[in-house]
Amino acid sequence: MMYPRLKLARNLLRDDGIIFINIDDNEVENLNKICDEIFGEENFVAKLVWTNKEGGGSSDSKLFKIKHEYILVYSKNISLIEIKGIPVHDVERYSGKDEYFETRGPFQLIKLDSASLTYSDSLNYPLECPDGTFVYPSNSKETKSIWRWSPKKVKWGIENGYVEFKKKNNIWNVYTKQYLNADNEGNIISRTNRPVGIIDQYSSTKSSKYLQQLFGNKIFDYSKPYELIKYLMELSITENSIILDFFSGSSTTAESLLGFNNENSTKNNFIMVQLPEFIKENSNAYKEGYKNICEIGKERIRRAGDKIVQESGNKNLDIGFKVFKLDSSNLEKWDPDYDNLEQSLLVSQDNIKPDRTQEDLIYEIMLKYGIDLTLPIEEYDAGENKIYSIGFGALLICLDNKITKDIADSFIELASEDVSRVVFKDNGFASDADKTNIKETLRTHNIDEFITI
Repeated sequence: MMYPRLKLARNLLRDDGIIFINIDDNEVENLNKICDEIFGEENFVAKLVWTNKEGGGSSDSKLFKIKHEYILVYSKNISLIEIKGIPVHDVERYSGKDEYFETRGPFQLIKLDSASLTYSDSLNYPLECPDGTFVYPSNSKETKSIWRWSPKKVKWGIENGYVEFKKKNNIWNVYTKQYLNADNEGNIISRTNRPVGIIDQYSSTKSSKYLQQLFGNKIFDYSKPYELIKYLMELSITENSIILDFFSGSSTTAESLLGFNNENSTKNNFIMVQLPEFIKENSNAYKEGYKNICEIGKERIRRAGDKIVQESGNKNLDIGFKVFKLDSSNLEKWDPDYDNLEQSLLVSQDNIKPDRTQEDLIYEIMLKYGIDLTLPIEEYDAGENKIYSIGFGALLICLDNKITKDIADSFIELASEDVSRVVFKDNGFASDADKTNIKETLRTHNIDEFITI
């Protein structure tokens, strides 16, 4: 089940894309091997440990209380991805100020000598102090310290204000300055801390309580905390990203992205994929009117979007979404009567399936022409006919019957100046002459892409 989806996931990823996969300890090693094969061992990013349970933990193990799962992180090209750091919370440590404050910000002092590093003779050298005396790394019988920087790096640090000497009780101590807005190479940065590989602040227990509060009843088990997904987004999302969830469940990822967009003033999009698994008839969800998991997901996006707008006051936040289901084509295959081919060729038949709507066919046309399904679809009246304009006139569609040449003026008026194609139903014209006249009229107005289905 996982292999083809992961293969597809890699193909869909941008070159700087990243994938997070949650799994428990039963199959984590197998998943690791599959991902190494599909993404390449060199594109393994991390194996995060997520503490997902509170209290007694899982009862699956008789010997240990299992309270964690794993999140495997892989990339398409690890050299192109960026994992954003966590903002520095203990900013008060950066209290020192010097002549570089305007560009580097405040600094904290860190001792240049260290006993925790692996000893090396090349890093155990004398440093000349301001009074001309020399000092070595502080050593004792128990420890053997070294300088953290090489002689060349220290010389650079002294010349550029990154090294400071302080004398106390007639003993010189040497420090490096760690600036808030500059690294130890002289580059101006926004200092952050690397995220820790253990995530222990988002539990499934709290998630279940939250979802119950959102719906007013317990309608879904094992929902992931939306704060967890939002946290992963904060580490990895760039502007104009598309977040795809292959197993969307109650649509936690969708709510997380709406919250992320609201807090960061971004316009990222989501695609939720979920099989319409039936809900048990004795469950609360079924009694509330939900027949499958997809219905729960759709309702959660609606409620969560309204909640975020109400609490934030951000009425400009885009909380809209469209729902599609996988189905066969809306067009009937041509099935002639081979005993009476002449009649089959002469009689005009409607090739749109009787149980499909015009909107169904419009989306199929958009898919076949590679047009973004999120583009707006506007409906216009053209006499007795109806014209659909997609993407502000980039695509114009009329699927009515008995279309006459009079409709051409409406198409010309609605057409986009840049790109425009028109689509009709092949047997929708009142006559062959009307079809020819419409095509020629549009051609004279630079609309050459005339399509019939």
